[in-house]
Amino acid sequence: MGRMKPAWYYERKATAATARAQYYANRQPPATGTAIQSRGAATDVFYRSLLQKFGTNPAVYRIAVDNDTLSKVTATEAGLKTTLASDEVPLRIRGSGVKPTRVHWFAGDPTPTVQRTAWNTKWVRYYSTAGDQSHYSVPFSKASGTVTPDDLQDAFDGLFGAGGSKRALLGAANGRAYLEFERAPVSATT
Repeated sequence: MGRMKPAWYYERKATAATARAQYYANRQPPATGTAIQSRGAATDVFYRSLLQKFGTNPAVYRIAVDNDTLSKVTATEAGLKTTLASDEVPLRIRGSGVKPTRVHWFAGDPTPTVQRTAWNTKWVRYYSTAGDQSHYSVPFSKASGTVTPDDLQDAFDGLFGAGGSKRALLGAANGRAYLEFERAPVSATT
C-alpha cells in the first residue's frame, strides 16, 4: 500500500510539529504580577434542556452568561428565562455532563489576512479583531412550551438567517453564526 500523500507533505507536517514542540518546551510563563484578563460581569439565566426532562417538563439549568454577550443577544432573544416559576428548581450545569444548545458567532473581516503562529506556521484570519472580543456564544433554548430542534432552528434563522434581526453582528463579509445542539450523557443499567 502506497502513501496517500507525497513525501513533502509529511515532511512539512513533521517540521511544523517539531517547531511547535520546541516552542512549547521553551516558552516562558508570564512574569509574576502580570494582570489577568477576567471574564467580566455575568448574569445568571435559566436554560431549558432539549434532551433532559422530568416527566414532560424540560430540566432547567442555571447558567452564568457574560453581560457583554447579553448586550448583543438578549436572554429573551436566546430563549432563556430570567426568573423561574414557583414549581421550577434549577440544576447546576457544572458537573452535570450536559453541554447546552449554544449559538456561536463572530463578525467577519472583509479582507482576510494571513497570520503567523509563534512556531512560524501560517493560517488565515477571517474574523474581525475590532474590540476586546472577537467570538461570542450564548446558550439557546425556548422559554416556554416544549423544546424541539425544529423550534430552535427556526429561532436561530430568525436571529442570524437571511434577514435575521441579529444578522448585523456578523459584519459585512466573512462573518459566521452556527447552532450547536445540546449533548448530554444518557445511560441505562440492568
